[in-house]
This record gives sequence, C-alpha cells and structure tokens, in this order.
Amino acid sequence: MDTMLPGSGSADPSAAAAPRLTFRVPPAFFELPVQEAPEELGEALAELAQDVYPEGNAELWFQYVAAQLPLVIEMMEAGVSYAGFCLLDLDGRRSTATVTATLLESVPGGEKATASSVAAELAGSGDQVHVETVWLAAGEAVARFTSEITTLPAEITDSGRSEEVEIGKIAVFVPLRRDAEMALFELSTPCMQDWDLYSELFFNIVNTLEVNDAGTPVEDPRPQQSEGVPPSRPESVLPGRPTDVAGGVEVPLRTKSVRDVFG
Repeated sequence: MDTMLPGSGSADPSAAAAPRLTFRVPPAFFELPVQEAPEELGEALAELAQDVYPEGNAELWFQYVAAQLPLVIEMMEAGVSYAGFCLLDLDGRRSTATVTATLLESVPGGEKATASSVAAELAGSGDQVHVETVWLAAGEAVARFTSEITTLPAEITDSGRSEEVEIGKIAVFVPLRRDAEMALFELSTPCMQDWDLYSELFFNIVNTLEVNDAGTPVEDPRPQQSEGVPPSRPESVLPGRPTDVAGGVEVPLRTKSVRDVFG
C-alpha cells in the first residue's frame, strides 16, 4: 500500500519518507490493525485484545478477536486508512466512540470539487441527513450528521441480551482536488448521552489534518481571521469537555480506497 508522499524529484531521503497527509489522535485511542497484512491480522487483534482487557483471560481475548475480525476485514476492504476507538469511564459509566479516516482517490469530478458542490450532493441523500460546511485548518470541508438504529449482540451488552441502540454518526469530507482526492473522516458512537464530548473531540481531530504539498501553491479562499481564533465548526457541535489533541499521536493518511464517497 502506498503512502501519499511529497512531490517527486526530491534528493532528500527524509523528505521522500514523509507522508503528505497527516493528522493527530489522542494517545489514549486504541488503533485497529487496518494496515496489517492479512496473514498477521489475527495476531495483531490478539495483541489488541490484551491491551483493551489486560485483566482478561484467553477465552475473553478469543471472543474479542472473533467479534472484531470481520469488522476489521470490512474496513480494510473499504479502504479505511486509520481506525481507532476510545473506551472511557465517565463517572462510573462506560462510554465509547470510533473514528476512521480514509483517503479517497480518483473521486468522480474530484479535480473541481468544492465544499459547496459536495454539500449539495450529500444534502440530497435523504431527509434524515443534516449537512453543513465548516472551515478547518486544512481548508473548507463538509460535515454530514446522521443516525441509525442497530442491534447489538448479547455478547457485548451489559444485560446479556440483544439490544437496539441509536448510533450517532458524523462524516467530514475534505476536498483536496489534487489527483481528484478527498479526505474522509467518520465518527460513530452508540453513547448518545456523550454526543457533545465526542463531536467536539472528533472535530478537534479532523482539524489537525495537515497537507504537505511541497512546491505546490495552494489557494486559500478563507476569510482572514485574527490570530488565535480557531477555525469555525458546525453549529450542531456543542461545547463539551476539554478535548485537546495537539499532543496526540501523528497518523499518516494513506491511499488505499475503493469507496464511493457518496455511498
């Protein structure tokens, strides 16, 4: 799988090894092994299971691997470049959310795509979809808010019975235009009571996206802002707890996508 690199022709080996697109996630995030070779996926998930449940046993770890394996394979086939999740204890209550990132390439019409054109396309995808544009450090983007009802298997619920839960989702599309690319970040959480916390955390993660197009001038049509004023975020995101990710782990955004950006 190829990493998106700075412009070719550089004689500096260190520059050639630098990813063109990076973002940051909090260090407490667990990373799903979507970049592993298929033959090493089982072992990587077994190691993750022990990290997530350090006090567990072999049976619990096996069940975790069995539950996660098809989900990770699905992500890999969809071209997901990064997938991570957090497990929080909020006043004695367990809470979780998942974040994924994908670099879509050869998007139809992507060379001319703007946030406005993407927003118009996404707005027609259903009555239950809320779409709006937002300014990020990397440029103008589009945020899509949706929710769905899903059934959790008895093996992962506190009650030991299958339960229906509402899953809140946010997808942020960042048109990059170069080579018809588009960065896609997605958040999902079944813990809707913690929506404010996770939505703020998610937009802070997305806002760390850095594009290193060495030697390529980038047009920035954003209005001038006073120094120290953060980029705007969707009105749907309400203030939550402090969710600073500036000191987080840097993640390269790699090209491996076959997804339909409007799917």
